[in-house]
Amino acid sequence: MKLLHLSDLHLGKRLCDVSLLEDQAYILDQIAAIAAREAVDAVLIAGDVYDKGVPPAEAVALLDQFLTVLAGQGCSVCLIAGNHDSAERLSFGAKLMDGRGVYFAPVYDGAVRCVTLQDGFGPVHLWLLPFLKPGDVRRFFPAEEIGDDYSAALRAVLGACDIDQGKRNVVVSHQLVTAYGTAPD
Repeated sequence: MKLLHLSDLHLGKRLCDVSLLEDQAYILDQIAAIAAREAVDAVLIAGDVYDKGVPPAEAVALLDQFLTVLAGQGCSVCLIAGNHDSAERLSFGAKLMDGRGVYFAPVYDGAVRCVTLQDGFGPVHLWLLPFLKPGDVRRFFPAEEIGDDYSAALRAVLGACDIDQGKRNVVVSHQLVTAYGTAPD
């Protein structure tokens, strides 16, 4: 399966009070062209889609246009919220878009959404894990010692996923990940 990974689009960002939207539109057009040329099966958008939790209307319209183009090309899209996004706002209309092959991670409710796509080798399970803070997770795992520990929160979340290790699985995530025991610099 051909996957195209994107993240940190930060649509709607302004730099020194100058909108980057025109440049962002140009880049998204280029990405859509690459997805078509390379016959990409799915585009994975791993968080920070918008620059702010409440994005400007022009940024929302730009994402709408980009997703419409990809869906029109027959390319699936899997999209999760990052730390700059509002998961509630980003996933608006998600159930309607499922039918077009555009899949959003919902607001975390104790389960990670799994989207299964097919290719010539069988199913590929895409686990849509949005950005999570320990406070987003604790109430769903009262028996776990999570506290303010991001690692403990993610261990609980991923441990609750029914992942078949014998199958093809991809986790789409927007988290800080380091090698075990290594402090980030």
